Amino acid sequence: MFVTLTLSHFVGMEVFSSFDHRHNFDPNHIRFHPARILGFFLRLSGIALTAWIAARWLCRPIDKLAQAASELGESLESTPLDVTCGPVEIRQASAVFNQMQARLKQQLDERNRFLAAVSHDLRTPITRLKLRAVKIEAADLQEDIQRDINEMTVMIDATLDYLRGDGKPEEPCYLDISALVHSLAEDAGERGGMVTVSGLIKPAMVPPMALQRCLNNLIENALRYGGRADIGLDDSGDQLIISIRDAGAGIPEDQLEAVFAPFYRLDQSRSRHTGGVGLGLSIARDLAQKMAGNLSLKNAPEGGLIATLELPKR
Repeated sequence: MFVTLTLSHFVGMEVFSSFDHRHNFDPNHIRFHPARILGFFLRLSGIALTAWIAARWLCRPIDKLAQAASELGESLESTPLDVTCGPVEIRQASAVFNQMQARLKQQLDERNRFLAAVSHDLRTPITRLKLRAVKIEAADLQEDIQRDINEMTVMIDATLDYLRGDGKPEEPCYLDISALVHSLAEDAGERGGMVTVSGLIKPAMVPPMALQRCLNNLIENALRYGGRADIGLDDSGDQLIISIRDAGAGIPEDQLEAVFAPFYRLDQSRSRHTGGVGLGLSIARDLAQKMAGNLSLKNAPEGGLIATLELPKR
């Protein structure tokens, strides 16, 4: 629009200059002077450059705000936005965003303190119950009570572990992933599980505790529902891939995503030995996402379920 009006003004001036002293218009005498054409394009270039610089100046704080909003879902520990640059509206939006981040962090800290208190308060009566159960003379009754107490302890620990999952992100370090997987397989084998490992992954930068917890949950899930866990390692592509296959009956295709929901169980039994607590896969996927990776499930053509953990190469 602006260019059209400027060009029209320029042409109009040229037409005006084509009038003779008697104000008679002769279309054959319309002249376009090279100097005027060059001046026109220089002015146009200057205006375009100024507009581009102004647009970049306006967009830079907007880009920072969008990036901060994207990072907010991963961590609340990011640096607050600068509220001294950009237009007034952007500065106000940045200030409101910083307030929202501070309030979310405060609420999360309060929740973590609450969970720590609840964890302590729940473990105290459970410990007393264990001590009192030992005094029961009937061996069968004592064994049943101890089993119920242990099941309750596992459920409480799993629930608190899931609710505590939004803490500060773990710093990655250089880790021998293959050695970690073999160590977890040996530990599971000592507990009576059948676990095999094939393939190799070179050492890489990963959060060690998060990866260990994620793999532990997947291995336990495979052993509980599939009887065994066959672990495959691969880093030949753009990602680190750890697949864990069991020998169970698999999962219906329409429920492959539903099982990642907290407390969801295909087996509606309340028994931990059949239905489980329903948090293992939820915690595993949450940990995978915190490692900037992905966890997916699929049924193997030959039978069984395959859990695939994909992590970026750092």
